[in-house]
Parts: sequence; C-alpha cells; structure tokens
Amino acid sequence: MEKILSTSEGSVNTNLIGPVDSDSIIVLVPGINGSIEYFNDMIPYLKSKYQTIVALDLLGQGKSSNSKNDHYTIDSEAWNLLEAMARLKITRKLVVFGYGVGGLVAVNMAEMRGFTINKLILLNTPATDKYADMDAHSSVASIPLLGKLAKSPVKAGMYFDKNFDRSSLKDPKVVDEAANRVDHKVAKKLQKMSVDYLGEKALNKRLRSFNIPTLALFGEGDQVLTDKGVKDAKATIGRVPDLKIEDIKGAGHLAMMEKPEEVVKMIIEFDESTVKKEESAE
Repeated sequence: MEKILSTSEGSVNTNLIGPVDSDSIIVLVPGINGSIEYFNDMIPYLKSKYQTIVALDLLGQGKSSNSKNDHYTIDSEAWNLLEAMARLKITRKLVVFGYGVGGLVAVNMAEMRGFTINKLILLNTPATDKYADMDAHSSVASIPLLGKLAKSPVKAGMYFDKNFDRSSLKDPKVVDEAANRVDHKVAKKLQKMSVDYLGEKALNKRLRSFNIPTLALFGEGDQVLTDKGVKDAKATIGRVPDLKIEDIKGAGHLAMMEKPEEVVKMIIEFDESTVKKEESAE
C-alpha cells in the first residue's frame, strides 16, 4: 500500500507490503530520476523470501515532494528515508537494496544507522567521484540537445542492455515517465549529490567504516555507469572485507527490471549465505 509520510525536509512516498513487525524485511531505494515503480517486477519474487517489502521514493522525484529547503545531498536523502521508515516502525534487521545513486543512499543509511541494517545490496553503484556523474560518462553523453539521462525516449533506452526489448516490460514508458516527473532544476541538484558524496570519501572507505555484508552487482551491459565506471568500481571496492562482487549477464543499469528473477535469486542467495559479524559473535 502506498502512503505519503511527512519528514523533516519533505514528504516521502512509500509502498509497504506486509507487516511492519516481521524479522524478514527488505528496503528498496531507487536511483536519481527514478521511481519505486521500477521495483514492481522484482517484488513478486522477493515475496518468496521476505515477509515485508518497503520501497521509498527519494525527495525530489517519484511521488515524494521536493525538499522543503531545496536541499539535496546523499546525507539528507538517507536521513529522510530513515525518518520515513521510523514512522512506519521499520527499524531493525533490514536488508537494503539500492541501484545506481540509490546504492550510495543505502550506504549512507548504513553509515548513520548501521545497527539497523543486516545486509547491503548495491546494483551498478559508482565508487569514485570520477564516475559519480554517470550522465557525463554515458554512451550518449555526446549527443546534443537531449538533456539529462532519461529525459527522452532515446536516452531512456540507454538504461537497459543494448539487446533488451523494452516493449516486453509491463510499462515500457516507466523510465520516461519517472524522469519527466522530476523538475529540471531539481534534477541538476540530484545529479550533483553523488559527485559531492564520493568526492568527500570514496565508496571503499565508506564501506570499511561498518561491518555489514555487502553484495555489489553489476550489469555487464550497463551503458550508464559504462564499462569504465564498472571497472573503476570493482577496482575500488574489490578488497573491502565482507563484500562480494557479481556480474549480471545481458543486463544494463536497470537489471532488476530486465532480469528480476535472476537479480532476486542473487539477493536471496547472498542473504542466506552471510551473517552480520555482530550476530555471529552472539
């Protein structure tokens, strides 16, 4: 059930499936210019493992409001999601999944409230500020007059593997529609968040600041992060303890829409095969 919840800096749109008091909860965080609708294809598969599923729109996009103070940072987005989850009384033993910049928001949630999070799942998330502005490095960055990623059907197609047929999606226009809901000025500020966040401290250092098993997934056909961005991310985070890297063949930036069953299988296998150190010591 979708519900809008007030936070200190705006109103967060949430979609809660299942009870709030279960011990099997997964949280879904979209990337910039995205929407919680991107998770619709994977939710049926997630239900086989998780009793509770909650997806949240970032401020400035989806059905969430813009920030009250026109303030957009990874920190503020993470804090507002944590506030919304607290209002839902979902505050413990969480598995948090984020794709793209949403993965950075998930990491920052762990930096702030690591004791509430058991596992992190990152999909096509940049690791350094060099590739944080993924629009600048995408395969269509040199095409003039198209604006930011996903602001046109041509660019929206770049979110998927080159060989993926978007007409096979239940809603082939979901990417275009999500991007068009974002105000142009807000979109620029959202794009800047990841550059500032990773410029302050790279992803490997952030992941080392807490002890949470982390799965980093990368679509082999990601045209947004690009091959160079994927290689940079793998090289940057490859030696982080309690971290596993896996590739998804035939999938692009939005792999959870292209191959929802396969992505969910990877999430569940990782979740069931790892234990947070604090728990194993008990």
